[in-house]
Order: sequence, then C-alpha cells, then structure tokens
Amino acid sequence: MTLTPDQFRAKGHGKTAPWVDLVNSEEWDTYGRPTDWLDDPSWLPFFLAQWQFDAGPAPFPKAKFKRLRHALRRCCDGVAAGTRIPEGELRELDARLSVTGKRRLVHLGTGFEVRFVPRSGGWDWILAEIVRSFAMQLTGETVSRIRICQNRDCRWVFYDTTKARTRRWCSDKVCGNRERVRRARARSSRS
Repeated sequence: MTLTPDQFRAKGHGKTAPWVDLVNSEEWDTYGRPTDWLDDPSWLPFFLAQWQFDAGPAPFPKAKFKRLRHALRRCCDGVAAGTRIPEGELRELDARLSVTGKRRLVHLGTGFEVRFVPRSGGWDWILAEIVRSFAMQLTGETVSRIRICQNRDCRWVFYDTTKARTRRWCSDKVCGNRERVRRARARSSRS
C-alpha cells in the first residue's frame, strides 16, 4: 500500500519526533494486522523529508533501522510501564549515537547557535539523530508522557499532551471507542 505524505500525516506520522515515527513504522491497524512501513517504498521519502534528513546516495540500511526500531520499542515498553530500560537496548542506542564530528558556531538570521556537525552524513548520522531525539525525551521532564495505546491490537506509541497525563489511546475516537464497545459487549454477554 503506497501512501502520500498527507495520508501519512493523517494516520499520525510526522507529528512528534523522528524516534516516534520509526517506532510506529511497524503499525497495527487496530485489529492486530501489521504493516511494516520500512518495507514500503513510500514511507522512507516521507520520513526523510518530514525530519529534513539527507541520506545521500548510499543504499538504505533497512536491517539497521529495524534493529533500532526494535530497541526503541522495547525502551518505550519499559518507560510506559514504569520499569527500567533493558541494558541491551541502552547499548544499542549508545552504539548508534557514536558518530564523529565537531561542534560549530552557526550564524542564524536572528543570532547564533552551537551545532554538532558530523564528519560525514548519511544513514549513520540519521540513525544517530533518531536516537538523539529519543534521548532528549528520556532526559527531559516529560519522559512520563511517553505512552503506548492501550488497545492491544494497536500499540501505537504517542506523546501524551493532556494536562492530567491520563490519555490511554492513540485516538479516543478509534481505539478508545473500540475498547469501550468491547467492554460493553463483554458486560452484556455476562448478563
């Protein structure tokens, strides 16, 4: 299934951070049927453009992306459950962050900024930036806002922006409503 960038955005991709998009590139349709967007040629150009990544001419290292996605998913499972992130996943993230480069002072239109500039860009740099976006979430005060949809057939990772931090579903209209219907049917079948 090939989607346009607008269709990806309508599904919820491209809204929070690169790490969220990578984790959700393995998507369930809320009925438990998976789609692996890393296998679809329309997802990668959307992802690269959305986060302003330039991969260069090297071929796409799909296996590295799938391995990182798996590690990030396990990290999210731990964070959302309030448990420790497994050491193996932390080692995987650390390994991806290891890119060489230097810090540079960059003049912006309104001032200056210190940026880390990699020695070489490409896929390893993109993987490092994905991990960096997750690390920034982990080290900030908002780590408790990382959630996983409570619909067991969805498991979409999202960032809870509610004031009370009580959001349970990726979409109250889809997964939330489906869960309420399941509970109502279960109650009526017991009656």
